[in-house]
Amino acid sequence: MAEPGDPLVEAALRVTVSGLDLAAADRFDRELSAARQEAERTGSAAALESFLHRWRVFIALRRRPDDPGET
Repeated sequence: MAEPGDPLVEAALRVTVSGLDLAAADRFDRELSAARQEAERTGSAAALESFLHRWRVFIALRRRPDDPGET
């Protein structure tokens, strides 16, 4: 798994979020900025790890079909 704060991971997630929900991309940017500030303030990557997890879940849920039983 990539390191928290990896700019390539952040960029890839942002592109994916933008493709799924353009309005959510603004929230993504705000939350990323807040997570970076928290990580710098605390000296811990926990805020970035949590941020990455939340947005990976967001992407997974948006990609999931409405009815997984349909083909």
